[in-house]
Amino acid sequence: MDSITVEKTYEPRFSSFGTSFIGPTLSFFAANLVSYTSEETTLFFLAREGYWLDKAYKSYIDGRGGKRGSHYLLASRAFMFKVLLNDSRSYSYSLKSDFTGSFFDFMRTRFLLSNTEIQTIFSDDITQGLVSLPKDKEKIVGILINHKNGIDAAINPTKEAYLAYLDSLGVTSQSTLHLVDLGYSGTIQSLLTILLNKNTFGHYLIASKSGEHTVANKTAVMKGYLKEDMKIGDGYLPLDRSMFLESLLTAPFGQFRGIKFNTFDQTKFDFYYGRKVTSQRYFYELEQMMYGALKYCFHTGKHQIKFTNDELEMLLNNYLSKRNMIPSITKHIFDIDDDVTGNGTVNALEFFGLA
Repeated sequence: MDSITVEKTYEPRFSSFGTSFIGPTLSFFAANLVSYTSEETTLFFLAREGYWLDKAYKSYIDGRGGKRGSHYLLASRAFMFKVLLNDSRSYSYSLKSDFTGSFFDFMRTRFLLSNTEIQTIFSDDITQGLVSLPKDKEKIVGILINHKNGIDAAINPTKEAYLAYLDSLGVTSQSTLHLVDLGYSGTIQSLLTILLNKNTFGHYLIASKSGEHTVANKTAVMKGYLKEDMKIGDGYLPLDRSMFLESLLTAPFGQFRGIKFNTFDQTKFDFYYGRKVTSQRYFYELEQMMYGALKYCFHTGKHQIKFTNDELEMLLNNYLSKRNMIPSITKHIFDIDDDVTGNGTVNALEFFGLA
């Protein structure tokens, strides 16, 4: 049986949609990364979106000619919250989103602690108690600080393996770590700045907080190539409806949740992921869509075709606001999970009334 990677297996209904919808966005982002960074700069593409952003960047470089360094880097907000659970500098990020429920559920969903880890670290009186954020933030901080020894024992093996993984990619050897993500507030960048005690530069399609920031006495710069200093709810459609891009720009696996040293080879790692959403279960269809987008990136790199910000915004606004622009055959691919905030799986088309 032919592999899905064989060109003839790609159906036009998927690849052509990928070319017209995702292709220009990926090409625009890649072109700006090339223009703004030097050939010696190694870029690290973050989270699930980084899986395809890295491939698009490489396709654009291949079309353009030349060679630049880049790596896909496994990271997620919840995982970073976990490995920094014993570092109070991270609490301004991990305790920011609203929550109401038991302390047990809070530690399980927000910090990815297992049932056994929670029961080992905290007493039943604590785990069964109800907490609400932001009201109980100081109370939660106090609990975490008072149980630091137990938290250390639970997360240090994971943190040690993750730091070794980052070192294997060349992350720790960077004087300034250049990170790439779709957007928006730079939470993972800030957490990596804390974890590695290193200056970072975040390259985003949309940056809600652009400019230079001080994070744990280090410098974190955030730059948005399409738009800067816009927040969700400000009326900027590509950001307000960013769920569309996030649902398609996803890796084949679920949320990154853990890492361990391989039992038989300590130089290798075993990775652990959460449940898959629909776009990941039907990843072969998403691959067909992205096949068209990556070919488009190669083409624009080869012929030096560039979109202006206004042109890309006009294209995205049409796709994100008109019911008949997105083929109905692709509806199921627009699922995204929002486990950190406790919203489960959300379909972008249904959420915005375009299904």
